[in-house]
Order: sequence, then structure tokens, then C-alpha cells
Amino acid sequence: MLGKTGTGKTITLLYLLHEFEQLCSERHIPFRRFHLDLCCPVPCFRALNNLACLIGASKFYKRGISLDDLMLSIEAHLQAETGYIVVFVDEADNVRTDTDTFFKFLVKRLPQRIPGKLILVFVSNRLNWSDNLDPRIKSCLKMRELIFEPYDAESLQTILGIRVEKALRVNLLDEGVISKIAACSSRTHGDARRAVDLLTRSAYLAERSGSRITLDTVDLAGEEIERDKYLAMIRTSPKHLQAALYASLVGKEKGRALRSGDAYLAYDAFCHQAGLTPLTQRAFTDILSELDMYGFIRAPTVSRGRYGRTKEIHVSVTPAIVEQMKRLILSNFDLKSTEVTYP
Repeated sequence: MLGKTGTGKTITLLYLLHEFEQLCSERHIPFRRFHLDLCCPVPCFRALNNLACLIGASKFYKRGISLDDLMLSIEAHLQAETGYIVVFVDEADNVRTDTDTFFKFLVKRLPQRIPGKLILVFVSNRLNWSDNLDPRIKSCLKMRELIFEPYDAESLQTILGIRVEKALRVNLLDEGVISKIAACSSRTHGDARRAVDLLTRSAYLAERSGSRITLDTVDLAGEEIERDKYLAMIRTSPKHLQAALYASLVGKEKGRALRSGDAYLAYDAFCHQAGLTPLTQRAFTDILSELDMYGFIRAPTVSRGRYGRTKEIHVSVTPAIVEQMKRLILSNFDLKSTEVTYP
């Protein structure tokens, strides 16, 4: 099962397995299911150990045994199972070390060593996660792929309607609020979690202001979600990183890509106004790379021929968030915008 985050892969499969379990119980057919959630990258041993813990064949993070002994303990514990055995591996691409050993055990070795009928289900957000598997494993797996498409507006509207019935008063929502959230979410990402988050933030804003949830409230909530992560990052950032960011933001006002040399002059002027000792230009360039990593700016290195190499700085956030960040940085330094001049 493949698809982007928030498209309901895990919850759909858990519901389906629950229905199968109920059906097998009614017909007196043995049925066992194990959900191995690899939410973080793990080596082969850790993945097998977690599976053994789910089955009850090992303790967590048991050391001092080989991979083969761990596999034997899983096989021995499943010898008593005669019906259907479902192993559901969530985020299967997170097996990062000795991947072939893990999947070779599940696909080739385990079905031959246990009496039960083994059903393997792998879920991943990466469409190409199986491309690097050993061809012999892929051949034995005979994988059938099921692609989960992002939610459309109609599906999101149904999900949001259920949430509203359970958590909110319907008479507090203006007409068209749920439709707008569903339409905006389906256009941008199709993620049900993010759509519910937008509805939740809209409800908080309406509660804070003592008003109904309106279409304007949804717009404000969307801006707040984007703004909060950037402003929260700035509040806890070192002073020199804030100064470098302000120099990059002011350079955007010139209407062209800002070069790192010009940005350093603006940074140097800001430091003198703020009472900071400026860093060297090389250290300033490292800060630009850090800001690029955080997503505040894009700063690719470009060649200018015989004039050397430089970074061209492009601001990655919207103008409204830029103004918020500039005001926050100035307030952190107890400065006013009119006090700071640039060459």
C-alpha cells in the first residue's frame, strides 16, 4: 500500500483487519494479526526484535544473540498458529540497515517454517521503496500495489462533518466553512490530518474572540498555522542568526536576488545598530546555509566566472510572514525600523 501522508492507509488497513478478525471468529477460523510500526529508521536486528516482541518471542532490545537465533525464536513461537497470520509492516522503507535480510526472512524463510498461512502487508509513503530490494525477494513477494490517492474535497467534507458533529456546535459555524476548509485542503495537500488541524485552529480563534467560525476565521487560521512555526523558531534562535535573517529579509525589498556580499554589508550595519560584534563573512555564509536548511530562505551557490562564487538569497516565505518576522526581530533587539539604515 502506497500513498502520501494523511491519506488513511494505516487506519483503513487496521479497520479491514479488524473486520477480517470478526469474520474469522464467527466461522471459527484461527486468525492472528501483528502491527509492526516502524515509525523511525531502524536496523534489521531492531526491526526483527520489535516483531519478536509483538509475537511474544523476545524481550525489547535483547542483546547478545545473533540474527539467526532471533529468527528461530519467531519461528518457534509461531509453530502453534495454524490459521491465518497477518504481519502488517507500517513504514516498511524505514528498515535502513541490512534491508534484504529482514525482507528475505519475512518473504522466503518464514512462510516455509510455520504451519499457518502468512499474509504480508507493507505500507510506505515512498513509491519506490521496493526498487532496491533483491530481485529474488521481489520475485517471491509477487507484490500487488494499492495506491491511496489524496482525499478530494467531498471526502474531506465528510470527515470534517463527522468531527464537527462530535466536537463542535453546528450553529456556531457559518455556512460554507466546512466546504472552504475541504476545498483548500484538497487543492494544496489532500491530508485529512492537516484539514482537521485547520478546523481546530479556526475553532480556537473563534472561541478566543467570542464569535462564530466564519470564512474570514478560516483564512486567519491558515495564516496563523504558517506563521507560528517561523515565529516560534525566531524567538529561540541565536542573536546573530536573527540579525542575518533580518539582513536577508530587507534585501528582498530591492526586488532582486540578494547576493551574500551585499547581505553581509546589511548584516554588519544591523549588528552595529544593535550593539552586536559582527561575525566574519565566512561565518555569516554558514548562517545563510543554516537559514536555507530551516526554510526561511533559499541560498544556492552560483558561479560568477572570474568574479568567483556567491550565494543568491531568495526569501521563501510570504510577504505577510516576512513583515511579522521583521517586527519580531526588531522587538527582540529593542530597535525601531527607522533606526536601522543599510548601505
